[in-house]
Amino acid sequence: MSDLVIYQDNGPLATPIARRFAAARGTKKAGRMSWLVPPLLRALEYGAYVALALLFEPDALPACFALMCALAFHHYDVVYRLRHQRSSPPQWVRFAGGGWELRLPIACVLAAVGWLELGMIVAAIALGTFFVAESVNSWRRFTQPASLYEDEEDEEE
Repeated sequence: MSDLVIYQDNGPLATPIARRFAAARGTKKAGRMSWLVPPLLRALEYGAYVALALLFEPDALPACFALMCALAFHHYDVVYRLRHQRSSPPQWVRFAGGGWELRLPIACVLAAVGWLELGMIVAAIALGTFFVAESVNSWRRFTQPASLYEDEEDEEE
C-alpha cells in the first residue's frame, strides 16, 4: 500500500469504492497529481465540519475545532510514523477511526437532528483518546535502529 493511500485516512468503505471506480474507468492508481489527494481530502473534510457547525449550530464551533484537533493529530502521526518508523498504522486503527467517508455522513445526520455539538464533543473525546493512546503505544514500541556508520576516529588504539 502506498504512503499516499495510507495518508488519505480512508475508512472501511472508501478504498473498495475507489477501486471499483478506478477499475470501471480504466484509470491508473497514481498520477503526477496524486500527491494532491490527501490534502484536498483534509481541506474538504475540515471545511465541511466548519460549514456544518456554522450553518446548523454556531455554538458547536469549539467542539468542531476539538474534533479537527483530534483528527489533525492522527494525520500528523501517520505522516511521521511513515517517515521515522517506516511503518503505517495497523488496519484496525483505520477502521476504528471511521475514515472521512463515515465521519462526514454521521456529522450530517447529527446536524440534521440537532445533535451536532454533542456528537462532535463525543467524537473529539473518543477519537482523540483513541488516536493518542495508539500513537503513544506505537512510539514506545519503536526503537531506533543502530547506526550503520562507525566513526574510526573514536576508536582508541
